[in-house]
Amino acid sequence: MAQTRHRRRCPLPVLAPGTPKGIWKLLPAGPQRGQLTLPTGPMAVYDLSRLPYGEQLRWRTQHCPAHAAAPNAADLALAGWQVFDPLLHAAHIRTRLPHAPGDQA
Repeated sequence: MAQTRHRRRCPLPVLAPGTPKGIWKLLPAGPQRGQLTLPTGPMAVYDLSRLPYGEQLRWRTQHCPAHAAAPNAADLALAGWQVFDPLLHAAHIRTRLPHAPGDQA
């Protein structure tokens, strides 16, 4: 999250118009090595793997395209990524793909 000159959070979105987009996929929410097992089932994941590496890095740093192009842009908060654990993060698991604006449910 980049910081503006006025020491506020940049209001521009990471998913900006004209930038490559990821795709939503349903993937298994199975355990990783050392994790307890869960009932098998899918979870919705925003997949960035088909994006160019630079775009993947921009998403990981949570910068808009303008701040990603400025290597000296100050961060308002550092990205604190955690390894996803289906047991610890169960409240964040969604089992259906989100609907795009304008989709009929």
